[in-house]
Amino acid sequence: MARAIESEGNSVEEAIEAALVELGLGRDSVEIEVLEEGSRGFLGISAAKARVRVSVAESGSQPATAFVEELIDKLGASGDVDVSEDSETININITGPNAGLLIGKRGETLAAIQTITGVVLRKNNIKKKLVLDVEDYRKRRAESLTEIALSAAEKALNTGRPVVLQPMNSFERRLVHLALQDNDEVITISEGEEPSRQVRVAPR
Repeated sequence: MARAIESEGNSVEEAIEAALVELGLGRDSVEIEVLEEGSRGFLGISAAKARVRVSVAESGSQPATAFVEELIDKLGASGDVDVSEDSETININITGPNAGLLIGKRGETLAAIQTITGVVLRKNNIKKKLVLDVEDYRKRRAESLTEIALSAAEKALNTGRPVVLQPMNSFERRLVHLALQDNDEVITISEGEEPSRQVRVAPR
């Protein structure tokens, strides 16, 4: 697909529509430059056509995608990089037969890759939130941690004693806090030093 084309029409709007049809894109996916406004001439004689240049808008995810693909190769892993993007967030999910190598213990490698990729985005002046995942690990881990949090809360209420969960990174601790934030019968407290920081679930 051409990255930019020029198009003519009896009006600017007509020229733009012709270009969008040729590119097969919507207005939100392109950048438009009006080259000639066009004129109708006198009594329609010697009318000048309107002319525009329509360019495919660069995706904010491109620097991140290129970096992740290169990193995967350097780490000796393999996988497909699936990207979706909206006005606020860039979602990258890596899938493949040995993509699990990119997760690491308790998701530590994945967290590191996301942090580094976020730096790449900021260097390219892209301010969107980045969510990077491998084989939907974060989704599966979130579901697992929610179950762990609910179980810990139940145990704390049944015994009347605090339950201390295993050490977690900041992403995982946040999931535990969120899972129990609406439970008025328990409180959650992060304690300890990294990388052994833990969440304590205690009765109020």
